[in-house]
Amino acid sequence: MSYIKNHIIEIQEFVWDFFDQDGQFVADKTIKDKDDLISTVENNFGSMGVDIAKDEIFAIETGDHFS
Repeated sequence: MSYIKNHIIEIQEFVWDFFDQDGQFVADKTIKDKDDLISTVENNFGSMGVDIAKDEIFAIETGDHFS
C-alpha cells in the first residue's frame, strides 16, 4: 500500500477507536468529545488528517461507510 493510503487508514482507525459498534461517540480520559478528537487528530496528523477524520465521523454517524 502507498504511504498516503496507510496514512488515511491510520487516521480512520484512530477515529473508530472512539466510537462503538452503534456509531455512538465513546469518550476516554483525555478525549471528552468530538471536538477534542478533531483537535487531537490535527495535532497528530495535521490538517489533512482533520478532513479525513471529519469524513470518517460523518460516515460513522450516518452509517454511510461505503460512499
